[in-house]
Amino acid sequence: MAQFSKEEVSFVEDLPKHVEIECPVCLNILTDPHLVSCCGHNFCGSCIERVKASNGSCPMCKEKEYIVVVNKERFRIINGLEVYCSNKEKGCEWKGELKNMSTHLNKEKREGECQYEEVKC
Repeated sequence: MAQFSKEEVSFVEDLPKHVEIECPVCLNILTDPHLVSCCGHNFCGSCIERVKASNGSCPMCKEKEYIVVVNKERFRIINGLEVYCSNKEKGCEWKGELKNMSTHLNKEKREGECQYEEVKC
């Protein structure tokens, strides 16, 4: 799944306040969520690995000793969230699961089905 910021994504339904979907390091929607044992926060897998490699302490509670595990449940929750296309305001009527939005937009190859996606030269 491509990385999206919360500003790029419009959810079909309001998110429950207790559902943590934003990485505290990169501030994007969690990609490959990993849970830390010290405080229970979630981070993008690549973000928490970078943190561990640099200074090692948890970005949230500053604990130096902790275990990092893949949070498969959070992965399923986030990928299953229903969203509108980020080009909805331009006229795109697509809505679907977040895991499918990058394919719809196909940001990497500029071959997505969204006719409203801006293509940079």
